[in-house]
Amino acid sequence: MKDGKLFQLLRTLPIAERQQFRDFLHSPFHNKREDCQRLWAALEGVKEGQLPEKERLFQKSYPKSPYNDQRFRLLQSAVLGLLESFLVLREFVQNELQQELLLIREYRKRGLAKHLSGARRRAEKLLEGLKTADALRVRHEIALEAFQLEAQENRIANLSYQPLLDQWDEYYLAMKLRQACSAKTYESVASTSYDYGLLEALFERVDWERYLAIPAISLYYHGYMMLVRPEEEAHFVSLKQSLLQHGESFPLTERRDLFILAANYCTRKYNEGRKDYARELNEIFKVGLTAGAFLMQFSRFTFRNIVITALVVGDFEWAERFMEDYQAYLPHRHRESTVSSSRALLEYQRKNYGQALKLLQKSEYGDRVLNLSAKALLIKIYYETGEYDLLDAHLAAMRSFIRRQKNMSYHEINYRQLVDFAQRLLELNPYDPDAKARLREEVETTKTVAEKEWLLWMLKEVA
Repeated sequence: MKDGKLFQLLRTLPIAERQQFRDFLHSPFHNKREDCQRLWAALEGVKEGQLPEKERLFQKSYPKSPYNDQRFRLLQSAVLGLLESFLVLREFVQNELQQELLLIREYRKRGLAKHLSGARRRAEKLLEGLKTADALRVRHEIALEAFQLEAQENRIANLSYQPLLDQWDEYYLAMKLRQACSAKTYESVASTSYDYGLLEALFERVDWERYLAIPAISLYYHGYMMLVRPEEEAHFVSLKQSLLQHGESFPLTERRDLFILAANYCTRKYNEGRKDYARELNEIFKVGLTAGAFLMQFSRFTFRNIVITALVVGDFEWAERFMEDYQAYLPHRHRESTVSSSRALLEYQRKNYGQALKLLQKSEYGDRVLNLSAKALLIKIYYETGEYDLLDAHLAAMRSFIRRQKNMSYHEINYRQLVDFAQRLLELNPYDPDAKARLREEVETTKTVAEKEWLLWMLKEVA
């Protein structure tokens, strides 16, 4: 019973929504069944993990009847249907724009032009500042309803259908490009490819200059071009400019996707050797945080990436403020270890090695990659402080740790290479310039190695 749809949905409802649904059930307009009210009253006070047996729930719902399994199943289905209706209504009530659109449609059916005009003004007021593809669709639907009402009143000779056609083109292009960006992102994750339908023909036939003044089109046009033609950096410049200008005109989920699109491009460029993109990424993170884009599903990985990027560009004071201001957004179970390990990175950059070691000791990692990252930082600290015996023992332990891992990702392969190169660096004769040159060349030509820049810098520093 605990796996039934009603009870799965019940577990997702916070207290406020449960109370609102109780009021919904007691409204005769929505529900006239007292058995549904009684079952919900029995369920509402139940604590997590303490759901009574179905016989007891049936007795609460039908005090004078013997248990009937079929009847109880039908009752559950009825309550589930009412709960679904409540969720839809709750979502609808929160969407003023959709309410006005449906009201416009109703006024058009009833032939009430003045009423429609008033609802249209209210809807257009709500649309002010919205620049999404969905806003383009709503504008088109409002204009279509107004057109149809005038056509009903035999004024079609004075009307032009062209604006409706143009509006629909704008909406279609915006949605097609948005979906194409999402599909391209999924392609890289799922190692697959998709059929993009008419997209190629659109790129050949559409006069894009006509549409690039529309943010919902320009952002995704440049975003898609960034994904398929990353060498054409002008697309990133245009997307960044449009995102900084119009980003807050998009809902938070879509805003997040756009900022992540820009951040991923910067990361890709940086990994290709374009170190100037670290500053671009740092700016994207800063603006995106202010816009709330990176706070949705704010993970410890995002937190560390933001810190690391700030440290790469030497923005130490901002990194420290960020850790202080945004640690509260982290899941509680990861907060202390994530902040401690991130502060350790900052103290290492400041050459406060002792403080960095203390912070690393406070960190516990449930993720293998974060664990390996902390171990890599220990390699750097031990080497730079001349603790060569500790480093030798640490490398042996890290090598053993990596060997025990199953289903190794490319991250772990990178760290295995780091261990091998760090061991050779430790054993390198500092008075053998040829051996040093050979090791440096090997590091440079190895594509998959963690802390590559640090290794090259240490080889440069070897006397």
